[in-house]
Amino acid sequence: MQFTNPVQRTLKRCRIIAIVLGFGILSCQNGCTTFSGLTNTSPHLSFKNDAREARALTREGNLHCQSGELQNAEINQRKAIKKNPFDPWPHERLAQTLFKGGQTQEAIDQMTSAVELSDYDPRLIVELGNLYFDSGNKLTAADQAKQALQREHRCGPALLLLGRIALVDQDRTNEALRLFQRAAACTPPPPGIQLKIAEAYQLKGDWRLANNTIDSILLEFPVENYPENLVIIKAEGLIEMNQPFAAENFLLERQTSENFTPSMVLLLAKAQKKSESFGDARNTLAAGAKTFPSYRDYFLEIRSKIQIPAVTEQMAQKK
Repeated sequence: MQFTNPVQRTLKRCRIIAIVLGFGILSCQNGCTTFSGLTNTSPHLSFKNDAREARALTREGNLHCQSGELQNAEINQRKAIKKNPFDPWPHERLAQTLFKGGQTQEAIDQMTSAVELSDYDPRLIVELGNLYFDSGNKLTAADQAKQALQREHRCGPALLLLGRIALVDQDRTNEALRLFQRAAACTPPPPGIQLKIAEAYQLKGDWRLANNTIDSILLEFPVENYPENLVIIKAEGLIEMNQPFAAENFLLERQTSENFTPSMVLLLAKAQKKSESFGDARNTLAAGAKTFPSYRDYFLEIRSKIQIPAVTEQMAQKK
């Protein structure tokens, strides 16, 4: 027994070592299989460098798109998608670029890919709806907006899109206004929503509320840099409310700024004509013809149709 015990102990140790080595080999094989599986069956994993490069290319493409270089924008955005095909952002930006370039169907396809890759983000669903709406497909656009609202009840951009769709039909102006007001109450409200509310008020003929809404928007800008579209809407509203002198003064304040445009010239002349300042209207159009040579013939044609009444002309001569 004294001789057999050491032998038995030695054999037992050998068996344990063999078992351990066997498990080690098996684990190594399984580990290799697991890593191989990640490589072959997990396409959503992307190298960090590729993801960073894709984002950089997308940003560069955005800058090209903003400057109107659509071809360069598209090239960079397609490169970004090749680098990281599972990032929704390059697909979204490429869709916007393609749509600007008139490639409507491919733009919709790319935005659809962005929606699917984002796991149906409500914002991207609305962007897809906007593409459908801008391409003339109101029904599909409305469906997209409703899908977004199902996922996010207070989705301002979806309510804005539904309002835009309703505003196309003149008999749905009240519905459009309600949708815009709901969108304005969302946090955050979608950009441009107050302007759409003002537009709805105008279509309803409620010029006072439209004007008040525009005034609230103008508070966000320096007086000398009022945007052209807001100036025009406010001036039109004042004229429609039979306040031509207020419209004239408002436009005269803009006349010396760099933002004065041919549309403002026409509105100023219209306000002066409505207040029966016919001579001032003619002078405004004559000055506009000099300031904007490309509109010269148009302004002078309108000017020729403004006749100064004989009584007014006699009073002007006496002064």
